[in-house]
Amino acid sequence: MKTFVYLIFTCFISTGAFMGALYSKTPFLLYAVGFGIWALFLSGVNRRMKKNAERRNMERNFQDYMRYKVRKPNR
Repeated sequence: MKTFVYLIFTCFISTGAFMGALYSKTPFLLYAVGFGIWALFLSGVNRRMKKNAERRNMERNFQDYMRYKVRKPNR
């Protein structure tokens, strides 16, 4: 859900920057803003995907450890 909200904000900001670049005398700064906001969005998505994959891997390792752990019998 948070990624969707970031996507919407990214679209609005980049659309505004690109539309502003159409009528600007020096559009390079606005192009940089438009493409820069997309770069920030994609790097944030990539970071969250890596973090979630690492969390899933750690949970899977913990479940495997608990499944194969030798347990002491009750006395």
